[in-house]
Amino acid sequence: MSVVVFTAILGASDSLKPAPYGADQSVCFTDDVDRDAQGWELRLWTWSAASTSRREAWRLRWVPHTLFKDYATVVWVDASYTVTNLGLLLNDSAGFDLCGLRHHTRLSCYEEGREVVANGQADAEAVDAQLMAYRRENYRPTALTVSCILVRSHTAQVTNFNELWDAEIQKHPGDNTQISLDYAAWKVGLRVHHLEGFRKANPYAHHDHLDHKRRRKPYR
Repeated sequence: MSVVVFTAILGASDSLKPAPYGADQSVCFTDDVDRDAQGWELRLWTWSAASTSRREAWRLRWVPHTLFKDYATVVWVDASYTVTNLGLLLNDSAGFDLCGLRHHTRLSCYEEGREVVANGQADAEAVDAQLMAYRRENYRPTALTVSCILVRSHTAQVTNFNELWDAEIQKHPGDNTQISLDYAAWKVGLRVHHLEGFRKANPYAHHDHLDHKRRRKPYR
């Protein structure tokens, strides 16, 4: 398998957008396989009572190496997006093991930590402990990567990144996916290549902000 694009809709958190043109496989993990597939291969996904639909959808994006064994390139896209130009996305990510979009205003996980606390996405005590650990390691980021669109190659270093990112999120409660993404890449010696544009304005995908805001689930 060459290129796999995948997304997740659990708990009716988004409406399913049309699958992108040009992928070898497009997979949507969902708890409702009777929905209109819109060109996706629907795969049933269930989770334990100890988890939530929101956190389980996050977890799927962290571990593509366990979901797709034979890909060369895997593209994660949030279900709130319609991929409009997969060819350009693949062209702009060619030659890089890990690619994503840069945050349009925030420049580091330390700024992101303040934001998620202010928005009620995580407790201040937990975020402070996580970021203090990063400071002790002398981690000094100069950019913040958002996790809505990620392009990864199937390499050992990327697998190490996936596993460390997963471990960091499991270790720290709250919405810390973007707090820990760049740290995990730095820790395993992987550089994140930033693609053109930002979350709401890029040449690869259209974000349906209104639909996502209406359907999104609580953080807790």
